[in-house]
Parts: sequence; C-alpha cells; structure tokens
Amino acid sequence: MEIVALMNKVAGYDGKLPKRRKSDTPLDEYAGKTPAELRAMLTTMLKARRVEREEKLLLRKGYNRFFIGCGGKELIDVALADNMRPTDPFVGYYRNKAFDLHRGSSLRVKMLEAIGDPKAPNKGQQIPAHPGYPELAILPQSSPTGGHALEAAGLAEAINHPLPISKLSHYPGGAYPTDAVTVCAIGEGSTSESEFGRAVFYSAFYKTRSIFAIYNCGWAISVSVEEQFPEGDPTTPYEGYQRFGLKILQVDGTDVKDSLGKVAEAMEYTRSGKGPVLMNVRVTREGSHSGSDDQSFYMDPLDQDWHTNNDCIMKACDLFIKDGIIKPGEIKEIWDELDAQITAESQKAVAEFEPKTTELVESLVYTYDFEDARARWKRYREASGVDRAAKYKEYHEKGYFNTPELPENIGPMTMRFAINYTLFDLFMMTEDVLLFGEDVGDFSGHMVDELEKQAKLKGKGGVFLVSKNLQREFGKYRSFNTPLDEAGILGRGLGHVLQGRRPIPEIQFLDYMSPAYQVLKDRICTTYQRSGGLFKMPMTIRTTYGGYKQGAGAFWHSEGNLGTWMNIPGLLIAVPSNAHDAAGLLKTAWATDDPVLFCESVALYNRRDWEGVPMEASMPDIDELIPFGKAKVYNEEFSDIGIITYGATFQMCRKASEVLQERGIHARIIDLRTVKPMDEECILQTAKDCGKVMIVTEDRFHGGTGATIASVITRGEGVFYLEAPIKLVQPIDARVAYGVDGDNACLPTVDKIVAAAEGLHTDY
Repeated sequence: MEIVALMNKVAGYDGKLPKRRKSDTPLDEYAGKTPAELRAMLTTMLKARRVEREEKLLLRKGYNRFFIGCGGKELIDVALADNMRPTDPFVGYYRNKAFDLHRGSSLRVKMLEAIGDPKAPNKGQQIPAHPGYPELAILPQSSPTGGHALEAAGLAEAINHPLPISKLSHYPGGAYPTDAVTVCAIGEGSTSESEFGRAVFYSAFYKTRSIFAIYNCGWAISVSVEEQFPEGDPTTPYEGYQRFGLKILQVDGTDVKDSLGKVAEAMEYTRSGKGPVLMNVRVTREGSHSGSDDQSFYMDPLDQDWHTNNDCIMKACDLFIKDGIIKPGEIKEIWDELDAQITAESQKAVAEFEPKTTELVESLVYTYDFEDARARWKRYREASGVDRAAKYKEYHEKGYFNTPELPENIGPMTMRFAINYTLFDLFMMTEDVLLFGEDVGDFSGHMVDELEKQAKLKGKGGVFLVSKNLQREFGKYRSFNTPLDEAGILGRGLGHVLQGRRPIPEIQFLDYMSPAYQVLKDRICTTYQRSGGLFKMPMTIRTTYGGYKQGAGAFWHSEGNLGTWMNIPGLLIAVPSNAHDAAGLLKTAWATDDPVLFCESVALYNRRDWEGVPMEASMPDIDELIPFGKAKVYNEEFSDIGIITYGATFQMCRKASEVLQERGIHARIIDLRTVKPMDEECILQTAKDCGKVMIVTEDRFHGGTGATIASVITRGEGVFYLEAPIKLVQPIDARVAYGVDGDNACLPTVDKIVAAAEGLHTDY
C-alpha cells in the first residue's frame, strides 16, 4: 500500500483501544520482545518506507537516477536485525533498507546514497540500496545477487575455520568472532543461480553458522516463482540436506509474531552449531521491481490485491494497536517526525551535492603500491621470527627438498621448484596464508589424518606438484582440497579475505576459470570500488595457462586468453617467465591488497632450457620483491628490432633472437612480467629506440594482450617513432587442436617468430 494512504488509514482508526502495555515487559507471543523494542522496530519500518518514498520523489525531480523498492520486506529486515548481534555479518541485497537503518545507518547516509554523492560511505559508486558499512558488519552489496550467497557461505566457513588470524591482518585477530552467525538475504529469483545452490551445499557440508533468508514475494521482475520451483517454494531443492543438519523454516514475513518467532528459532539453532538455516519468507511487493517496471502489466489483479492487503507495515500497525503496544496517534506522530527529518535531510543532500571526479573513481579501483607491499612484507617477516636456515635443514631431513640450503643459495632451478619454495616461505611466515583448490593437497579424505600411512606414500601436492608437501608439513587446515567447483573456490577465498586472511586459491587451469567468472569479475574485483574503498581484497589466485604441452593440451588445457581477464577493472595479472621472477612476483602479489591473477605456464614448470637456451634461474633473496608494471629488458644494446612478450613466449623469443643474431639481425627482447599493469614506459622506449616492433603472445588477437600492447604505442607519440607497422605473432583465431602438431598449427613457434622478424627487418 502507498505509505501516505496507509498512514491516513492508521490515523482514521476508530476501533476500541485496549489498555497500554508496560514498555519493558517481555511478551511471549512476540518471542520475548518488549513493547519498547516493538515500537522501535515499527519506527524503523516506517523510516525505511519513508526513505523509499523520498527516493521516488528525488527520481521525479531528476536528482535520483535509479529507484529499486524495498517495500514489503521491512518486517523480516528488522526481525533479523533485532535478533542478530552487532558482530554478526550481514550479506544482503538491494531490498534491505530497513535492516541497514535498524542496525544504525543514518538518514543522512541514505540520502547521500540516493543521489550518488561521493560523501556517502561508498563514495557514490553504486546505485541506491547497495551499501556497505564495515562498522555495522554490513558487507558491500552488488546487483548480481546469486554470487553474494556464495560469498556469505565462504565467510561463514572462514569464521568457522579453526586457525587463528594474526594481529598483522587487515582485520587483526579476525573480523568476526568464531560464534558469529552469517546472515544472507536474497530474493527468491536469485536462488535459481547456481552459486546459491553451492552456497547452501557448503553451509550444510561444513555445518556453518549461517542463515539464508529468502525474501519470496513470488516475482523475479515479471517471472513467477511458480515457473522456478516446485510448489513455488525455493527451499524444495534442498530438502535432502535436512539429513545433514540443514533446518528449513517457512515464515510469514507479513506477520510480526510468526516472523519474530521463526527468526529467534533460526538464530538459536544455527548459533548452537547444529547447522545452517534456510528460510522461505513470504513477503509482499509494495510496488514494482524497480522504477522501470510496472507490475500491473503482468500481475493478476487478485494477486495485486493480496500484496496490498498484506502489507507488513499495515498489519503491524493494526496488530500493535489492538495489542496495546502503540496508539494510532503515536504512529502518526512518529510518521510526521520522520517525514520532517527525511525531507530536511533530502533537501540538504541535494543542496550540498558534489559531483564525482574521474580522479576519485580511478583512485578506488586499485590499492597497489609497491612500497606499501614491501612494507607489509617486512612487517610479516619481522613478526614471524622464523629461523629459515634451520627449517630448510629440517625439510631436507624430511625428504621435501634435495638440499638443506636456503633456496636463494641453491643456484639456478626450474620455475616449479621456485614457486614451491616461495609457498613454503609464505606458509612459514604466517598462518594468514591458506592454499586450496582442486588436487592441491598431498592427501585427501581420511588419509589427511593417517600420518603413518602418509609416510609410506609420495603424496600429490597439485597436478604439477607445485604445492607438494605443504599439506604434509603445515596441516590440513592450511593446504586442502576442494570440490571441483571453481566458483566455490573463489567464493571461499573471498570469505577468508573478509575474515582477515590472505588466501591463495588455485584454479587448476585458466581454461576452467569460466564457472568462476561472475564471482571474480562482479564480486572479488569490484569490492574495493563498490565499497568506496572501505573493503579491500588481498587474494592471490594461482592458475596455470597456455599451451606447449607436447601436444597434450588441446582445447581445454591451452588457454592463454589473458585479454579476457585484463578487461576486468580491479584485477592485477602477473605472468612470470622464469624461476627468479616467479618467486619475486609471487611475494609481491601476496603482499598487495588487490586481487592478483598469478598465471603460471605449465610449459615452463620443469624445463631447463628452450631448444638449447638455458632457462633455469636463481631465486631472489627472501626480502627481494619484484614490482608490478616493471618489465625486464634483454639485449638492451640491440635495436634492429624490439620484441615485446611475456611468459612462455619470452623463452621462444630468446631462442629466436639467437637465430636472428646469426643472420645479422639484433633483437632487443622485453619481458613484461606483468600485463596488468603494463610497463608502458618501457614499451614506448622500445618503439623509440628500435623503430621496428614485434609483439609475441599466446593470446588471440580480438581483445587480446597483443592488440593492447600495440595500442600503447599507437595511441600516442610512440607511433611517430615507428619505421614499420607493428608485427603481431599470436595464435590463430581458434582453440588449440590436439596432437603433436596442434601447438605448431595454432600457436606461435620459434620458426614463426624468426620468419616474422626477418620480414619486418627486410621489408621496411
């Protein structure tokens, strides 16, 4: 019901008024809430509805550009907020205005958010109803709502994780107490997303303290819930999980007594550790999906009447009046006061509006600063107090490594060993490091506890053995296997970051990142910007990429499409080409506060040379980090041709340069080392010095790294130094074919690089 009409109806109440109840008397029929508490809840509900009305008015005046309604959800919002502890995290969606207000968000903040003012906590980065308040334990929201359930499940699991979090963490000691309940609010339409199903699975599997409150108004924009679930009930797919501790509750979100009673029951059940709770909350939709929708176009008029006649605020007012909780005149007084306050706050916000600047938005995408990363590394190193020399002697005695020497003293090694050593150093330094993914553990199932049996087996430690012996040494809570679920791996990583850890989730192949695309692009990489800088996301996502697997890679194990991931704001991308850089870049990745995609070429893991060109390299000193966006130049004295590349193709270019030199062509080679950020200064200097530039990459042309590198030169003054068109050597526009001839047919090779360079040198 439109709120003004509802208030007029309340003001005209002509029924008999009962005796007023004492304010501080707990009422059993209201789950022990006192009249004072109930009046406070009603006040919040009215406040939320009045804020919503003001947003509509601002939209009509042109100050608000988007409106999405929360009407009909206010009761379950305040019921949850009133039964949660201040330290219980809330992972909501864009219908939780009453929850925010009941937990402490101010009217001033809501008006700033409505008009997108940069003075709002999220600095005006998101449309209204997408807040994030760390001081209120309200996590930043986003519109792709299925993914936030997986985030909530990951956070609940991280809170439940048995290992402590250091005082050096971005949340010293952990963001939330170990008995905190994580509450996720979600619309019934979004529960059709696959991420929600995995979220419920993980919560039941790990028996986390979680509540998933499904706000079921029956409509996902114009799609009826009857077309989504049997019986129109989004909990039906999960009834089997009740065997494993999941509690399912049916809640009338329009009825105060039922809502309060069921929420209290859910809280008591999950906080006791019995398992998670799934609540199907029947709510109304007091207005269409958003400002661009009109539900009268498609909703049965009888259904529209049901929504209007079951407005939770109207029913609460009527019930409270009849039960002696409040008088009609008091409700009118509360409304009039709220009306005046919100009008004043709205007018003030509009009068003092400050437009956002490009500089402000750009400052909220990345936190990366190399000196900041080095300082953080130093703090962790100093706090660890670990005797590395003694530890590596111990690891040698246990058979983990062939020598007791410190890694940096061993001499040249392959990239696989360098990454393994670096992971050991990270694990030694702090328990804030966790590594998890498919097959990363040495053992799985009951074998993780069978130490005597483990001693007789080699163990796994990753399909390429990069994480070998980490679980054996540091235990099943530091390095562990996950289900084959890329979205779940990153969702769980997200949760650990929100609790205060600096995890290293692994996606086995870049080819299989696709199921995790939404979690990565829309949640992990937007966290810093959409929260206005209030939440950071330090996470290093290790993955293998690329071809050159002696013909075994083919379609599903050869992707080098880094351009796909470069196009995601907020994501840094490192691509080492050798052992030294892999170790230095991995330490920098872990020590920065941004998400980093750390791409490891399988073709480089174990190779000692590339067609006779030595590839092994020594490890850097333990405290030597390599900056992102700083390329390494080889053959700097050469200037016939400049070849810009990274990763596995860098090693090919080194071989090609030897062949070219024998033919009188002297090629400078640039190893970018990171493609996000790129060393644009080095790229431009190469164009200036050499005049003829070649780019070699495993990424395809369309939207790929090659075209991006070329545009760094051609979009500005670099183009005036070119003596010839830029030459790109890259894969054909196809997935890599199978067999020993597949790589040669589809990907760059030494012969192709040499031929292209000769043509570039002689034709211009």
